[in-house]
This record gives sequence, structure tokens and C-alpha cells, in this order.
Amino acid sequence: MKTVNNDLTQKYTKGNVIIHWLTAILIITLFPLGKYLEELEAADKMGLLKIHAILGLTVLVLTIIRSFMYFKSSRPPHLKTGSTINDKIMVWIHMAFYILMLGIGLSGVATMILGGYGNGLMANDPSLFANHGELPSLGAHNTMATILIVLLGMHVVGVIKHYVLTKENALKRMT
Repeated sequence: MKTVNNDLTQKYTKGNVIIHWLTAILIITLFPLGKYLEELEAADKMGLLKIHAILGLTVLVLTIIRSFMYFKSSRPPHLKTGSTINDKIMVWIHMAFYILMLGIGLSGVATMILGGYGNGLMANDPSLFANHGELPSLGAHNTMATILIVLLGMHVVGVIKHYVLTKENALKRMT
């Protein structure tokens, strides 16, 4: 592995930083909440499902905003690790985050509509909810959420690995 000296004084915009950390907190909240909701009966999940839907829509909106900001505002160059393959994996993981967050948000909206969840929540009537097994959008939502959590773990490990191997605190760019 080659010696690396990235310019850590080049930072993301304040808007990108705020959206990054807010989205991270929301995802860390949404994933276990979603897993917990899977175990509840329809009548028991009304309040928590409303929270999950609102927070999920917030992540979708923030992701759309951040996607526009990604192309419209200046950003620091991708970090170099000293390994061409690691550099490419890092870029692919970042792109996969955007794709997954958009996919999760859209599949969540589709599930709310197709599964009757929106109507059920507005009417406070869980009998309007469709059977979980009949909703491909819910299966896609769960699968993408699981992949996202795996990528989030890889992202955290990558930040730590970068710090250990290059002695660079890459978090400085996102603060």
C-alpha cells in the first residue's frame, strides 16, 4: 500500500454535513424500528408505524436534496487509500447509499399506498392494512434496508480502517 496524503482541509458544505449526520441518525433509528414493527400485530403498530413513515419520508426528502447538492455544489475529491481497489470500492459504496436510500424510500411509499397503510393510518383502522405476504414492495423495502445496514457497517469500518492505515482523520471532511 502506497503512502497517502489527502487534503483534509477540503470539506463538504455545511448543508451536506447536516444532511449526512441527520440521515445517519434517522437510518440508525429506522432500521431497528422497522424490524420491531415486523413482529407486531397490525393493531399494535399504529403509532410506531406513523413515526416510521414520517421519519422514512424525511430520509427520502433529505436524500433527494442531498443528491441535488451532490451535483450542484463543490465537494472534496474522493479520498485516496493507497489501493486502487479500495478507492473504487469506496466510491461504489457511496453511490450505493444514494441508490438504496432512494429505493427504500420509494418502496416505502409504494407499500404505504399498495398495502393500504396510508388509508389505515389516516382512518386509525388497521383492518385496512393488506397482508404482508402479498406486498412485493414491502419485501423489496426490507431487503434494501438490510443491504443498507450492511453498507453502513462497511462505511464505518472503512473510516476506521482509513484512519488506522493512513493516520488520516477523514471525519474532518464531514464536520
